Amino acid sequence: MRILIMQSSMLLLLTAVTTGCVGSSSVTKQPQALPASTEQATKETVLTSTPTPTEKTTDNSTPEATTATNPTRCETSQLSVHQVSKDAGVGNVGLTYAFTNNASSPCTLKGYPGLALLDATGQPLERIKVIRSKDTYFSSQQTRQKVTLAPGTQASFQIAYNHISSSDEHCPMSSKIEITPPNNYQHFTLTEQIKPCTGKVRITPVRAVDTKP
Repeated sequence: MRILIMQSSMLLLLTAVTTGCVGSSSVTKQPQALPASTEQATKETVLTSTPTPTEKTTDNSTPEATTATNPTRCETSQLSVHQVSKDAGVGNVGLTYAFTNNASSPCTLKGYPGLALLDATGQPLERIKVIRSKDTYFSSQQTRQKVTLAPGTQASFQIAYNHISSSDEHCPMSSKIEITPPNNYQHFTLTEQIKPCTGKVRITPVRAVDTKP
């Protein structure tokens, strides 16, 4: 009877030890469920490193569009100039000139042309003052504006002065004039008799020529 009790006790003890080992083994294996977190980290890395070729293409195409829509300034070499009309009234004279774009591409003009009155020897007339003005006797409020000239189109401006003198006054008179397009250094030389008895000549900024009938 004592032997049976001892055997039963040993059997119970052996079972308890075995059960404890199995439980300990289950707890140790729990951290092995980490591969899911590794997959998630890998997915996040792929997403953040995805290239964006569309943005690069847009950036590269921008300068081409800007160049195409912004013509360069008109150079003297691609222009010509001539008188298109003449007005007179109450001692005032107004000469309208126009620049023509002779190039095959558009260009722009903005501001006042340069003007010089020359004598028969090609020297500037003395005591003549050229005044940049928005207003003349024949026009008013000719503000500065950027004019885009397509091939063959024109931009005009006006030269105005007073030619009335008193009986004892000798008015200077030009034999030629020099006209320089806005923002240029090279000029055109034309035969033109201008007699500004007041010593003042007004010039207006360029503006687009109205081609409508």
